[in-house]
Amino acid sequence: RARDVCSEDFVESAKRKKIPEMNEYDEIDANLYSRQLYVVGEDAMYAIAKSGVFIAGMGGLGAEIAKNLVLAGTKVVTIQDNKVAQIEDLGTQCFLRAKDVHDGTNRAMATLSRLAELNPYVTVDVSLEPVTLDSDMSFLQKYQCVVLTEASVQLQMKVDEFCRSQSPQIKVLSCCCHCRLIVIN
Repeated sequence: RARDVCSEDFVESAKRKKIPEMNEYDEIDANLYSRQLYVVGEDAMYAIAKSGVFIAGMGGLGAEIAKNLVLAGTKVVTIQDNKVAQIEDLGTQCFLRAKDVHDGTNRAMATLSRLAELNPYVTVDVSLEPVTLDSDMSFLQKYQCVVLTEASVQLQMKVDEFCRSQSPQIKVLSCCCHCRLIVIN
């Protein structure tokens, strides 16, 4: 549903949120993004390049979404996870290594540097703060989009309610435990 990401609401949201503004030195690299520019257009590409996305859950799906957003040139991608790498993760999460499992490394921390290497134009941050039903969701205000993977339905609903209450609304994408992608708002 790439068209939703490039909608006018998303573009306007990117303009009004507190993501660092592009300046005259932040030109879109036409060599790197030539195919993407052709498909989505320059306005959408600038909106992507000014956007911030928060991704909770660095299992296989969360890591794949993060990878695609980094390669797309999103300005800021913040990854969050509270789980340590397990042997099962090695079959689904391409950024984890056996050493991460052996050392008991947090999945987000293990993913951070490997993900950041994919695109020097993208700032990749990590959050180790748990996102729970008791969390203050105000930290999400600086993002245009929130992606939840491996989250309970109750947490999905709480995050969705918060994001819908913002002006402009923050887009929320979520995946339930049965791995069917749902667009909540």
